[in-house]
Amino acid sequence: MAEDKGGGGFGWFLLGGVLGLIAGAYIASGPGRGQVDNLRSKTIELSTSEPVQKAKEAAQRARTIMSDPDHPVGKAIQDGVAAAKRRREELESAARTKIQQATNGGADKE
Repeated sequence: MAEDKGGGGFGWFLLGGVLGLIAGAYIASGPGRGQVDNLRSKTIELSTSEPVQKAKEAAQRARTIMSDPDHPVGKAIQDGVAAAKRRREELESAARTKIQQATNGGADKE
């Protein structure tokens, strides 16, 4: 009588998957659930704290300064964006010229 060794490994794999699913469901509904709720309440508590509010106000001031064209920082940002656009146009123009030269050069050789 020959032994069938082909399907045994798959059975153990399925059994391991089922046991993992059961263990995960237990942990998610058991002690892990309390930790998640605790973390959620701490996050809400910290998001309304004074240091967080000060940071939000500072971020808003920074956004205002960056978008103000009369402020030196806002002007520098606008100048940088304009310079980047000019440089991009120069590089794209140079690339088009190179491509045209390559296609025209290849057509002359035929």
